[in-house]
Amino acid sequence: MTNPKKTRKIFNIVLAVILAVGVWLYVINVENPTSTATIRDIPVTIEGEDTLAERGLMITDQDQDSVTLKLSGRKKTLMKLSRKNIELTLDVSSVTSEGEHTLNCSYEFPNSMGADSVSITDWDDLRITVTVEKQVSKEIPVRGEFIGTEAEGFLAGTVTTDPSTITIQGPAETLEGISYALASVGGKEINETLVESTNLVLMGTDGTPAERKNVTASTETVEVTVPVSQVVSLPLTIELVDGGGATADTVTVEISPKTITVAAAKEGETLPESISLGTIDLSTVLGDTSYYMPVPLPEGVTIWGSQNAYAAVRLTFDQLTTKQVLVENITYENVPQGYSVEPASKGIYVWVRGRDDLVRGLDAGQIQVTVDLSGASTGDELQRVSAQVTLSGDSQEGLGIVGSHYSTALYLKKQ
Repeated sequence: MTNPKKTRKIFNIVLAVILAVGVWLYVINVENPTSTATIRDIPVTIEGEDTLAERGLMITDQDQDSVTLKLSGRKKTLMKLSRKNIELTLDVSSVTSEGEHTLNCSYEFPNSMGADSVSITDWDDLRITVTVEKQVSKEIPVRGEFIGTEAEGFLAGTVTTDPSTITIQGPAETLEGISYALASVGGKEINETLVESTNLVLMGTDGTPAERKNVTASTETVEVTVPVSQVVSLPLTIELVDGGGATADTVTVEISPKTITVAAAKEGETLPESISLGTIDLSTVLGDTSYYMPVPLPEGVTIWGSQNAYAAVRLTFDQLTTKQVLVENITYENVPQGYSVEPASKGIYVWVRGRDDLVRGLDAGQIQVTVDLSGASTGDELQRVSAQVTLSGDSQEGLGIVGSHYSTALYLKKQ
C-alpha cells in the first residue's frame, strides 16, 4: 500500500524544481539581466609573419598561446559565447626590429551578436608579448645512412640521397648548432638495391640530434638509395718469367693488398677466381725491387667501394747472390772490311746472379760477350754498340745473366 506522506513529499520536490526552472527561464528570456562571464583558453592566431620574414625577422617565442577573457553583457548573450566562436588575432606585421614586443590582439564575436551586446572587462587580457629574432637561411648536406645488414655474399655501396642538400631557416644562433641532416634507412637484411623515402633528423656537430625549435626545412623527407651488389674478395697474383739465374721458387713475392673486393657490373656476371697484375721477367730485375702496378679488371667486373685501383709488388732475392764481373774477352763479328776495332774501355761489366757457391766460383772466362758490328758506323767518331752476353755451355745450372741491355763503346779505325 502506497504511503501518502511519501507520495506528497515527492510531488512537492518535483513542483519546486519546475517552479525554479520556470523562474530561471523568465529571468533569462524576459528580464535578461546584465551579467559577467569568463571564457578561458581562447586560441590566438598569428598574422603578419610573412611580412616579418621579408624583413629577415621571425617570432621565436610568445608569453602565451591562448587568452582568458572577462566579459560583460546580457546573460542570454553571454551564454552563447565559448572559446570556439571567439576569434583572437595577433598582427605582428608592424614589428620592425629584434627584441620583445607587446601587442594587442584584435577580437571578433559571432556575427549574430550586436557590437554593443558584449564588452571586454579588462583590456589587458588582450596583450601578448612576442620575442622577435633575426631569421637566416643555411644550406646543409644530407647524409644517407644504412642501418641494416647485408645478406651473405652481398655488400652495400655508397649511400646517396635525393636531394643531397636542403635549406633550413631559423634563428641564427640555433642554425649555428646544426651541421647536417641525417637520413637513415634499413633495419633489415638486404640482397638487392634499396630505395626508400625517410624523414630527416637535423644533427649537431657532435653527431647528436640538434635543437630545432623555430627551425624549418625546405623538405622533411628525402629518397635514400643503397646500392647492393654480389661481391667476392679475389686474390691478386703476379706472373714471373724465369731468368737471370732466378726462378719463381727462389724469389719472395709480397703483394699489398693481397686481395681486392670486386663486384659484377651486371647481374649474373661470372667473376674470376683471381686477378693477375701482369708479368715480370726476372732476367730484367737486378735486385730487390718494388713495383706499383694497376689492377687490370676483366670486362664486366668493377672494384667495390673506395679501394685503390693499384697494388704494390715487392720482389726479394734473399736466396740468391748477385755479382758484377768484368769481362775483357769480347768477340767482334761482322767488322767492316778495311777497318779494325779499338775499344774505348777495358771491358764490359756484367751482372751475374745465382746460388751463392756458383756465383763465387764463376770465372770471367765463362761469360761470352759478342758484339755485332754489321750496323756500325764507319766514321772515326766514338760509338756505342749493343753487346750480347751469354754463359758458356759448360756453366752450371742455377746461374744467369741479369739484364739484356749491355753495350760497349768503341772506335772503328781504317786500316
